[in-house]
Amino acid sequence: MPLRVGIPRGLSYYYIFPFIQGFLETLGAEVVVSPPSDGRTLLDMVCCPTDEPCVSVKLYFAHAKRLLEKGVDYLFVPVLSSVDKENYCCPKLIGIADMLKNGLGLSEEQLLAPEWNEREKPGCWKESLLEVAARLGARRNEAEEAIRVGEERQALFEKLTRQGLTVVEAYARMSGQDKRPRRRFDPLAEYDPSQVIGVLGHPYVLYDIVGHNLVDRLREYGQVWTAEMAPQEEVLKEVGSLWEGNRMWAYEARLLGAGFYFLRRGLVNKLILVEAFSCGPASVLEAFLEAEAEARGVPFLLLTVDEHTGEAGFVTRLEAFLDTSAGEPRVSPVRLRVPSSARTESLVMEGGITGPGDNRRLPISSVPALRREELKVGAPGMGLLDIALESALAECGVEMIPTPPLSKTVVELGKELAPEFICYPMVTTLGQMRAVLEKGANTIIMVGGKGRCRLGWYAQLQELLLKAKGYEFRLVIIDSPVPLKTRWKAFRQALREATGNAPLWRIAKGLYLGYHKMAALDRGEAWVRRKRAYEKNRGTADKAWRRFVRQVKAAGYVGQVKKAERELWEELEAIPEEKLAPLRVKIIGEIYTVLESFVNQEIERFLASRPDLRVEVVRNLTATQWFDLHVLHKQKAREHHQRVISAAAPYLRAPVGGHGQESVGELVLAKEEGFDGVIHLLPFTCMPETVSQNIMVPLSEKLDLPLLSLIINEQTGTAGWETRLEAFLEVLAERREEGLSYGGGRFGVLLGY
Repeated sequence: MPLRVGIPRGLSYYYIFPFIQGFLETLGAEVVVSPPSDGRTLLDMVCCPTDEPCVSVKLYFAHAKRLLEKGVDYLFVPVLSSVDKENYCCPKLIGIADMLKNGLGLSEEQLLAPEWNEREKPGCWKESLLEVAARLGARRNEAEEAIRVGEERQALFEKLTRQGLTVVEAYARMSGQDKRPRRRFDPLAEYDPSQVIGVLGHPYVLYDIVGHNLVDRLREYGQVWTAEMAPQEEVLKEVGSLWEGNRMWAYEARLLGAGFYFLRRGLVNKLILVEAFSCGPASVLEAFLEAEAEARGVPFLLLTVDEHTGEAGFVTRLEAFLDTSAGEPRVSPVRLRVPSSARTESLVMEGGITGPGDNRRLPISSVPALRREELKVGAPGMGLLDIALESALAECGVEMIPTPPLSKTVVELGKELAPEFICYPMVTTLGQMRAVLEKGANTIIMVGGKGRCRLGWYAQLQELLLKAKGYEFRLVIIDSPVPLKTRWKAFRQALREATGNAPLWRIAKGLYLGYHKMAALDRGEAWVRRKRAYEKNRGTADKAWRRFVRQVKAAGYVGQVKKAERELWEELEAIPEEKLAPLRVKIIGEIYTVLESFVNQEIERFLASRPDLRVEVVRNLTATQWFDLHVLHKQKAREHHQRVISAAAPYLRAPVGGHGQESVGELVLAKEEGFDGVIHLLPFTCMPETVSQNIMVPLSEKLDLPLLSLIINEQTGTAGWETRLEAFLEVLAERREEGLSYGGGRFGVLLGY
């Protein structure tokens, strides 16, 4: 009897099912695909451990559960880290196998999870598939033949989509099931051959139940082009017109490139983008597509869906959009994007979005290069990093406009321009950029670096949004200089732009001082966190800390920084301590949320200031730690990182971007290190941390270690935040005093996951 291998109908199924099917069937396995989503599927989504992932992940959990109930021998869940050599895939495609394993309590033996990672391990997918074949009892030559058959079937599928078939239509054609009559949705619809509608969206959303048959509905009114129908070579050229567009997430790049292809060739007169609620990559695509559609005079509609999206409201918004024509005003309830100004056209055509195949980044406006004495540099902050940056620039003779501390006013400045589902750090840094520009900055410094998380796309989006608002400035994107062979030249050029072409020795001297200030502040903060838990007179350490920050900020050379650091150590050592055993809480999560005190509502200070409870807060994540690991490659930082990654590996085998994998590892180590509890901080819609949270919630129960996962955005209220923290500390105190074990479920409900 052949082995039965289950394929959940979601995520990778909509991209590489023909390959998977050809591969497995050639090996003699019975391929079992879960049935199309229905009402039961929606109910089964509760098996997903958390509610934060997008609906496509929750649907995938439900489909996997259905297959397990059918008694399949294996689930085939590929780990799609990278399918192209220049980019990565969305974190959910990287982490979904481990999310299922931890969330559904699966063993390694139940999963077939071959990895694709063309960027870091080219060709590993073949060896990984050979291992899968061996587990199914096949010899190497049989496995190689199965791979060949799979590739042939995948090529046939792609040929069919280029002929005008959607993904599901191509699948039906290949299986001989394409003769079914098409359902009629609107008996009163009148087909207009002049109406050509472009539809963009991940097929696992567009063609699943939450997509509400959008493509078939639209075909009753006019012609429809979907992303998979666009020629792949043209799509890649178009997305390559963005600076570093070749490094965008693989499947998102295909959507964006298809959108550019439709718009720039005049193939569509309306464009619709369908995204899942809280989809991270879609929030990046939205801004680029909106700008391009406005420039071309094409109405644009963003449709956001989840499991709660009702069909009636969906259809109403769609019909309202279909009634629009180019030049009509935007209709807010349906998020219509209609062309309005010649300025936007100039922005798109002359700026960061350039002609096909041109991968250079051009300035959006013709701001001339500035001499050093003319430079007025501004930058968003993160924790106390602006102190280090200001010192580095001052050493180069450059004036820095002080970064305004975050406030509700600054956040509102960013929120006004930011895409709806972009993560909170992008909103706050955008607000700070606007604030420094209002104060006279003519150059903005922002970090870059395209990877698995959205951070690398912040700068380009922020430039697009700010210049569309009318701001004139030069943006300097600072990326890592490592590896030096390929990145040093761009890094050096960015430093020249940021410092008015200062001599390299002055830049090095400034960076040296800035680094020592950053490191001293991070070390001092760690000392203060410990002292807060033991000091006899509460608040004494904080007074010393505030003086220390002022001293470091004013220091003109490294010797003064070291002197201030010694004085802080001596002052803290002299503070009388209580003899007690405080609760020990580790803070983990996304770096910006962890380090920026306004964003996390002064969580470290709050935990350490409870009147009747002592808490020692430990945080390994610092700006210095990141710099030591990724830029300086210091041995101590590498050793710590390897320890964290090794701890995470049994639960999350591949990096998912940001600090997602590190969060899992830090949770595991917290148990070994005797912590009472762990607090996980993440911005709403953060892709890497959503993956890690989905794994850590069931893992914390397995480890018998309380975990509080706090999701933050601009609407996070102080009262509810503090109530949850108080409840968390009470649970930890009870466990410490009574020796109670952690039950997981009751605690999770109490803290509102």
